[in-house]
Amino acid sequence: MASRGAAFACEALIFLAGLCAPTWGAPGGPPPGAELRDATIAIGYETKGRCPDLVQADTEDSSAALVVLVVGPSGVPSQPSIKSSSGSETLDAAAINCVMKLRFLPAVRAGEGSAMASWQEIAWKWGRAHVAPSPPASGTAAATATAPLGPTTGVSAPGSGTRPGAGGAEVRVCADGSGRLTGDPVITRSSGDAALDEAAVRIARSGAPYYRPAGAAALSGCAQLAIKFETK
Repeated sequence: MASRGAAFACEALIFLAGLCAPTWGAPGGPPPGAELRDATIAIGYETKGRCPDLVQADTEDSSAALVVLVVGPSGVPSQPSIKSSSGSETLDAAAINCVMKLRFLPAVRAGEGSAMASWQEIAWKWGRAHVAPSPPASGTAAATATAPLGPTTGVSAPGSGTRPGAGGAEVRVCADGSGRLTGDPVITRSSGDAALDEAAVRIARSGAPYYRPAGAAALSGCAQLAIKFETK
């Protein structure tokens, strides 16, 4: 009888709130009608040491990776998924990974004051530590040159006619009509140094969502960025 009563209570919760535990396993995030709360990181779980490359962003920021998750009564996260992509698979994956390293403030049941499981959401962007390239031992300063986006066919737009020499790299970026990246930047011409190539990718990635100039008509496609590092 006790097990039948528990099953009935569970079904009632599914009907009323969509928050009963068995529904959390459904793919694609929370069930229809579930209330989404803004996640608050618990004291003692600051992101600086656990997710040094990320910073928390506004959930309305379209360039951020918006993660939806279940926060249990003890603040332990589970079932994270991307609700709204940043346009970068690397950032989306880092956001999911970060969430699982943290603890959050659980929701409180009205009228009782007891903690309960709830669906919550939190947004992340790359922080300065990730965006800023690490200078090589000899000391360098980076400069970028961008080419306009190509047509919607996705063919790379021609560059300025110059090729990066020693210490430079070329990166291919593709963006949608809003200027957001549709995928991670790709090295198309290596500088010959893995560290410089990685720095060039970070610079290219940090430009989103600014690949659509202010006032310009919506235009999707790809472009080549020539990034040269000058030794000082």
